[in-house]
Amino acid sequence: MGGVGVVAPGLRAQDTTQARPDTSKPAQDTGRAAPSPAAPQQEPGSTTHVVVQGETLWSIAQQYFNDPLLWPEIYRLNTNVVEDPHWIYPGEALNLASVLGVARAPESADTTAVSPPQIAGADEPTGGYQTIFERRRTRTDQERDVLRAYADQPYRPVRRGEFYAAGFLTENERLPYGRVLGNTAVPAIPRLSERTTAITFDQIAITPPRSASYHVGDSLLIVRIDRDIARWGGVVMPLGVARVSEVQRKQVLAELIMQFARVRNGDLSLPLEPFTDPGRVRPTPVVQGLEGIVIAQRDYHVLAAPQQIIFVNRGRADGVVPGDVFEVYRPASGAPGTGSEQVRVVLEIVHTREHSASGLVLNVNHPDIFPGMPARLVRKMPS
Repeated sequence: MGGVGVVAPGLRAQDTTQARPDTSKPAQDTGRAAPSPAAPQQEPGSTTHVVVQGETLWSIAQQYFNDPLLWPEIYRLNTNVVEDPHWIYPGEALNLASVLGVARAPESADTTAVSPPQIAGADEPTGGYQTIFERRRTRTDQERDVLRAYADQPYRPVRRGEFYAAGFLTENERLPYGRVLGNTAVPAIPRLSERTTAITFDQIAITPPRSASYHVGDSLLIVRIDRDIARWGGVVMPLGVARVSEVQRKQVLAELIMQFARVRNGDLSLPLEPFTDPGRVRPTPVVQGLEGIVIAQRDYHVLAAPQQIIFVNRGRADGVVPGDVFEVYRPASGAPGTGSEQVRVVLEIVHTREHSASGLVLNVNHPDIFPGMPARLVRKMPS
């Protein structure tokens, strides 16, 4: 970039950061602020400053801010005028409008001691402005803070969404089902089917069960029955959570506030089971913990994977609570030449029924899981 200042004839540029040898006259000492020239005298409150012979960025910073080390701030705002910060020319007009909002040290008899900065002509801070003396965080520092936030997250055994999205077994219990009639919004595009779907914040119509009634503010779990498992009843698949917003004569209207899957006509509703937050406590290791077996996987999967749900045959009656940790393992057969005991997956219990529990797969050592495989409690939540 080129300098844009007006150069006075016969005047030489001066190095603003270091002394430059000159055979005709002694070298100018820029190690300390140069004295202010007698003419033309300019007020420190001006928005521009015209360079005169003998001045340096160092001396201008001293004149306006009582701090010569602030000269890079002046150069930064005048790069369109000053091509090289080591050289300024008489006649160049330096813009100080933005710099005047910077804190200026109060004048005192001892100019070598820099006082705490004060705002020129105002009691409120200019907001967000940083001088060259304030330590700027590097990109590495910022990335380290982000990674530290992920690494140091507070431990929560079970979250609300995991509890409601887990699903469970009915254990052959008759539950008070309501029925979803459909989305109340008129579609912008005519649909080819009578079935409608709803997404988060949509309003749906629900018919309450005959044995119960819904009220404004009630929360409902929208579910479907996926299949039946012998001796354990149906597999309840959660689809979302809705909150009743209006009660009508034969139906209620509810807003879908949480969604796990598509909500369609004919799906079922249940009163929402209260979620008790276990806090930030961690389960403690146990030796020879409670033994059980795998009932089934909630979904049809050939191989187990993290975040899937597996049902085990231990529940509230056995003292199992959300946050407990089970291992599903293959026991050692004891025959010569065969393998030893092998842990297949690690489960964290996220929902419990009276005689069964839903476990969220945390770790997978071997994905081959099948009904009847043994499971044991290895970590127990404090009681």
